[in-house]
Amino acid sequence: MLSGKNLRIVLVTLGCGVVGCGPAMVTQGNQDIAKSELAKPAVALVLGVRQEAPAPPPAPPKPGAPARPPMTTPAFYYEPVGPFFFYVETLTSTGPSKYGLTPTVPCVQSGVFKRGMRIVVRFEILDTKTGRRVTNKDDATIKLILPHGEEIAGRWAIRGAGAALPDSAWMWDTSWDIPLDYPIGSFDYLITVATKDGRKTTFAPPIQKATTADSRVRIID
Repeated sequence: MLSGKNLRIVLVTLGCGVVGCGPAMVTQGNQDIAKSELAKPAVALVLGVRQEAPAPPPAPPKPGAPARPPMTTPAFYYEPVGPFFFYVETLTSTGPSKYGLTPTVPCVQSGVFKRGMRIVVRFEILDTKTGRRVTNKDDATIKLILPHGEEIAGRWAIRGAGAALPDSAWMWDTSWDIPLDYPIGSFDYLITVATKDGRKTTFAPPIQKATTADSRVRIID
């Protein structure tokens, strides 16, 4: 919803009526209004922005203040990648979670999820030794490891499921419905792969950590 200076992204809760207080005497018109209100989905704000003045330019360093030392790239960034390379994205779902929450914009990449939503993790795994994708024919054990220790098996599937067109891409995916009381904050998931020849790798999403931002997936209320 775009209104003036405010941009809002909303989440619709399906199957929930709007309950209100009414007069003691109910006319036919009031009954019709009540029915129409009950038919409307309840809407909860998931993410919003507010208008603020742009940040001022950084102040020049004070005379004699020590300069911040330059950042040094860790050595492993220059080492060969392997034995597997991952492409991973987190998305909103196309339908309701078991808690009855459906995103207003389905199947889009997102790093922020509300309690009760379904988080979809979709990914590709490339074998750097063979140059091939790891697929269902490789008999690899692939799991999504959640922060609290729960493990969910990866699923080889066509993008779009039952509505997919024949030329849609095939990828690994998993999904998980976030409990309504799940801790709010960063969501540090992992993906593991183990192949028949004994090779194993754990993927941890690369993140930005700064005093002003943290790029990890987040759970909000």
